[in-house]
Amino acid sequence: MVKTPSAISGYRKMVLFVMFDMPTETNKDLEKYRKFRKKLFELGFIMFQYSVYVRFCKSLATAQKYEKKVELSAPLNGSIRILKITEAQYSNMKTIENYREKPEKMIEEQTQTVMVF
Repeated sequence: MVKTPSAISGYRKMVLFVMFDMPTETNKDLEKYRKFRKKLFELGFIMFQYSVYVRFCKSLATAQKYEKKVELSAPLNGSIRILKITEAQYSNMKTIENYREKPEKMIEEQTQTVMVF
């Protein structure tokens, strides 16, 4: 059985999660936290949960590129974890949430492709 590109695309597209804990006791700590968080937004990440940010990437190579950018932007203090999963794996996530707007709405907006000619 031959798989069509649309059938395997969910396995080629990647979802990049950045999860972090940083100290926020001093003004300098807060400044580093804000700068890092701002950089994540500049790189196209959206807040998925508190201290968990997500970005959809069209390929593993793109995900690795953004992983490196996050690494270069990381402050010296704190704990940062980066997780790459396929879009197909992401679609299997179970969400139990009844108290606020689901982040999937924003993610759907991010995954739309706009072509301008």
